[in-house]
Amino acid sequence: MGKWRSAGICGGLLAAVLTTGSAVAADIEGSGDHPQVPRLAGSYIVFQDQSDFDRLTVPTGAWTGDAFEAVERLEGEVLRLSYNFQDPSVTTLRVKRSYVQALEERGFEILFTGSEEALSGGAGRTFFQESGLFERGARDCCRVANRDRQVRYIAARSGNGDVLAGIAVFNARRVDGPAVSKAIVTAQAMDDTMDHQPLTAGEMETGLMEDGRVAVQNILFQVNSAEILPESAEALATIAELMQDQSSMELLVVGHTDNTGDFDYNVSLSLQRAQSVVNWLESEHGIHGDRLQAAGAGMMAPVTTNRTEEGRAQNRRVELVERGG
Repeated sequence: MGKWRSAGICGGLLAAVLTTGSAVAADIEGSGDHPQVPRLAGSYIVFQDQSDFDRLTVPTGAWTGDAFEAVERLEGEVLRLSYNFQDPSVTTLRVKRSYVQALEERGFEILFTGSEEALSGGAGRTFFQESGLFERGARDCCRVANRDRQVRYIAARSGNGDVLAGIAVFNARRVDGPAVSKAIVTAQAMDDTMDHQPLTAGEMETGLMEDGRVAVQNILFQVNSAEILPESAEALATIAELMQDQSSMELLVVGHTDNTGDFDYNVSLSLQRAQSVVNWLESEHGIHGDRLQAAGAGMMAPVTTNRTEEGRAQNRRVELVERGG
């Protein structure tokens, strides 16, 4: 990655250096990009917030004074991110155009784009505030500048309609150079994860006896992270109960991902997530590490199609595989 470079890029567009999966120095701990909405090279994450399920309303038209001309709504997993840049000389116009080009190359439809007074009064500041998309990021790191705001905005939707994004580029207070704030929703039915009833220790044992493996769908992680979410505690406690009841049992803990994103990245992420489970069982439940081994299968062993969000949700899982002594 490194600093922003424009050499050899015709027309001043730098969409070619938009990337996913590659961390930039100074990203906040535990953060990561959305797998389908890339970052710009030379930028680093200064804020992240994630919700497993919410409704996101994304403006697709200007603010008229009492409402937006048009909006799009989508329910699902919501990710909010804010970025600053290592090179303060980067212009907001260049950043915006690079995002538009990169999104179009990834099959996104640009629903709306506008800048400054074309968005609202206050050189776009009112639009930024009334959208409600960027409040958390703005409060923590990236407030619109009092002067020379240069607020620019993009609304985009993926080709299959599963991802809806609002992206703001602007000059920020107390920040050298521009900032980018994103609000992205990935479609998901509210009961996708709720359909997976927690397994009992007995059901896990039966699955291992009959099939040699069992999928545990209720172990959840932060987006693009190996950090285990608190609601996973019950499923992890059940695994510990099983291993305490079966004192000679040894397990492979295998992480699985969907097919979104780079192959090597998904293999690495799945291994990191499996290792997080092993670490949790050791530290929280006293299961000896010799009885557990982490492995990562990435996208290589789906249980269903990756062409729908429902299928991808099922493919993101942790499996237990009985290991010989």
